[in-house]
Amino acid sequence: MTVNEMVSSATAPMASVQTSDYGGVPVAVVSGELDMTTVDSIGTALFELVDAHPKGLVVYLAVTFMASSGISMVLELYGQSQRDRYAIVFVTSGLAASRPLKLSGLDQVLPLADTVDDAVNTLRQQRASSR
Repeated sequence: MTVNEMVSSATAPMASVQTSDYGGVPVAVVSGELDMTTVDSIGTALFELVDAHPKGLVVYLAVTFMASSGISMVLELYGQSQRDRYAIVFVTSGLAASRPLKLSGLDQVLPLADTVDDAVNTLRQQRASSR
């Protein structure tokens, strides 16, 4: 391994956000480690999506690790959704995301789903009932 390879792997982002459109519903997939070193960049990307004023948003927490700073960011995003009156659903199919939310009791507060399909269906049902 060369010095350049070591530097580039050491500075590579340990988390990322990929966005897509799922039948008119924006979906953000957060992958990697969601901790104090990555939460600012991930949060910025997610809040930029929110600034576009979606009617709903699915955030798939496909993370390999989620620290308390990641939980705080999820709570901030949820709080923003309540203030701006848009629906949000978090997908937590993996243990790295579901376990800390369950242990903290936030699984009783946050809108959670096991799959993106379930989350999108939940959002569509909420839209239909609000008409």
